[in-house]
Amino acid sequence: MKTIALNGLGRIGRLAVRLLAERRPDLLCALNDPAPLDQVVHLLRHDSVHGCLDLPIDGLQEAGQDFLRLGDRKVPLFHAPEPSEIPFPDCASLVVEASGRFTRRADAARHLKGAVTHVVISAPSPDADLTVIAPVNGAELELARHRVISNASCTAHATAPMLRILDQAFGLDHAGMSTVHVVTNDQRLMDLPHKDLRRARAAFMSIIPTTSSAFGALHRVIPTLPEGFGGVALRVPTLNVNLVDVVATLRRDADVAGIRRAFQDAAGGAWKGLVGIADPHAVSSDFTGRAESVVMDLDLTMALGPRFVKVFGWHDNETGYAARLCDLVMDLAGRI
Repeated sequence: MKTIALNGLGRIGRLAVRLLAERRPDLLCALNDPAPLDQVVHLLRHDSVHGCLDLPIDGLQEAGQDFLRLGDRKVPLFHAPEPSEIPFPDCASLVVEASGRFTRRADAARHLKGAVTHVVISAPSPDADLTVIAPVNGAELELARHRVISNASCTAHATAPMLRILDQAFGLDHAGMSTVHVVTNDQRLMDLPHKDLRRARAAFMSIIPTTSSAFGALHRVIPTLPEGFGGVALRVPTLNVNLVDVVATLRRDADVAGIRRAFQDAAGGAWKGLVGIADPHAVSSDFTGRAESVVMDLDLTMALGPRFVKVFGWHDNETGYAARLCDLVMDLAGRI
């Protein structure tokens, strides 16, 4: 069994560390983030969305080296700004690149030194060796030739099951998607310059239409998607939980009852644990902390014609994605 190092303790990096510290603390070998030790400790202990972690977290220094104590495990914390400068120890054979800065293959591949043989990017990448949404195309992963791997995005992980279940049950002729998406750090808190002039506007004052990286990731993972599949992201002034709206033209007739049944069967069968079913009359805050990739709101299902449908799925864009990231790296750690 090889162990894992992680670069970048932002939203996803911190949640991944929390999950690994609870589920497989033996796998955590080292961490890196430019922030000072006291700030890292504080943000791991306290989360404005997900609350405090039950596991004790402390910081300490020994012989000039920072460490995080996560429960009973002591993990070295480095502060290098670039992947090639991080002195990850030889115990690390897999690096999770979670900084959000190094999403291109050439940049992420700078981690491939010493004992490190593989890198998983916690974001879409335009040129990773393979983009993985494990239940859809995980069987394509070949460790000998796929060394820099992208885990796609939270929206891609939520949308892929919706598309795949519809396709398997009814066939897809055409499809599109929009996501009602929470604000992210790539928006301005107050009006300031940004290359996307809509994201330049104050994030908590408006609904802000913009692009989504999920579409490229989905086309890479599901090359059989209908030609022209695309859509838009609508950034809304909330902190957590997105809603994915898929509209599709099917190859076979379907009514609302049949569509609901297809998702219920999937949630209780092949997609159990990854696809959930929402309680009636739910709103976004009800899904904070849900670890499924998507939770289908079947009450919102629409049949706009015999083969023209809309389906809706919620997802905790932080917890669900961090859970899939940890699923992937724990699997890889057992195989490398």
